[in-house]
Amino acid sequence: MRWLLQNVRQRATYALHHPRYVADSILRELTLADERFLAHITGIPTWRVRSFLDEPISTPAFAEALHRGEKRFRALSLESADLFAKKVLTQYAAVRALAPACVVETGVANGVSSAYLLLALHKNGQGRLHSIGLEDPTFLPPGAAPGWLVPTWLRGSWRIHLGDAREILGSLLSQLGSVDMFIHDSLHTYEHMSWEFQNAYPALRSGGLLVADDALWNDSFYDFARKMREPDAKILRGVGFLRKRSA
Repeated sequence: MRWLLQNVRQRATYALHHPRYVADSILRELTLADERFLAHITGIPTWRVRSFLDEPISTPAFAEALHRGEKRFRALSLESADLFAKKVLTQYAAVRALAPACVVETGVANGVSSAYLLLALHKNGQGRLHSIGLEDPTFLPPGAAPGWLVPTWLRGSWRIHLGDAREILGSLLSQLGSVDMFIHDSLHTYEHMSWEFQNAYPALRSGGLLVADDALWNDSFYDFARKMREPDAKILRGVGFLRKRSA
């Protein structure tokens, strides 16, 4: 579990201030709770899902790219500034397990999640990522473009669409026809998240995954799962995962 050894000092500081969360996290690690659910919705063994978690940090070129950009990234003083957090690793593992041909995500910013998703597609040897993001410098280092953290060698499978998701998502989904995985990581309001779910769900193939980052910010994820009567929906490390039932 090499990923657990990253940013030890930062995680130790967080543990001092959030002991209950840490205790729950330790229990989840011991019982493989996150991995077991991902295995259930993707149809591969739990041990295989677990093995995916160490891949990013064990890939020298990718680990080097993260460490190279870490100082620049931390200067932004973002609360979620952990390039090795399990919340992004669960999304990486889901892509590795599902082996999607087409992934659509909303929200790019520095490109942390995009980089992990693209590495997973690279390891799978197939698939393309379409990312919709705003040209908003608020959460970027001075002079940086959206997705600056994504290594050049992973960009061949990446199509970035700059603009508002409300103006781009519908036409992009119509153009693609069907997607294997949709990931929300843009504006985390109840209204916007619900809007994205409602628009992405029809384009999602049977057995595909709908993923929502920061799903605990409001009730939109579980409300949508109940509305669509989807039983395989759960929030892991703050990230919602929903499998669309087979027709």
